[in-house]
Amino acid sequence: MEENKNTYGADVKMKSPMLEKLENFWYYHKWHTIVAVFLVVAIVIMSLQFCQKKSFDAHIVYAGNYEIVRVSGDGDSPYSNMLSELKLVVPDLDGDGTVNIDLRNLFVVNDEEAEKIISENDGYEINYNLVKEDSDTFYQLMLMSDYYVCFLSERLYNEYSERYSGIFTPLAPYTAEGKTYEYAGEGGIYLRSLDGFGTLPEFSKLPDDTVVCLRSLSDMSKSRYEKTFKASENIIKNILSFEK
Repeated sequence: MEENKNTYGADVKMKSPMLEKLENFWYYHKWHTIVAVFLVVAIVIMSLQFCQKKSFDAHIVYAGNYEIVRVSGDGDSPYSNMLSELKLVVPDLDGDGTVNIDLRNLFVVNDEEAEKIISENDGYEINYNLVKEDSDTFYQLMLMSDYYVCFLSERLYNEYSERYSGIFTPLAPYTAEGKTYEYAGEGGIYLRSLDGFGTLPEFSKLPDDTVVCLRSLSDMSKSRYEKTFKASENIIKNILSFEK
């Protein structure tokens, strides 16, 4: 800093022109600068989160009276084993070198099914709040979402087929030549009748009335989910034609 004397002879430290400009800028533009910095930081954080977000090659749902256990003391859980089995029919659609699958397990039962489960499993308790939550989620997924490949209990398949005409796509065009299938309706095939995929260790544990189906692509969802639906069509073909 340069020193100078004022009119009374006292020494005075003179500020540099650059420092004065910075002080003036901060005085007049302090809040604009704070807001701008905040926005830049927020954009950077959101961009990093977006880049780190896992990309899924398939979104698949099971809904019914079976709980796919996610944690096991033996190491591999039924859930992780089921994901491994699904990777046999799900291709690497995004080309990142790995197959990532979003598998939803929704425990959706009515009162009769709940009573049967409790009577057959001594000491088993059902969290009815979870049942309600999963039922609401299932309703939303069936109306509009990217979950097109479905494994459903027979009751859910029949109820939604009757309630929403055309909600499931007819599966005959996706079947393999020379194979026989047991249909639950034109839009559903019983998993138990699949002599390939239905005999895989984890999927063979699903209830005997489990139905494989493909949710239809609605006109409202076409612009957003057409690519996902086409990928789901290929997955259904792979499931129905799979051989061990």
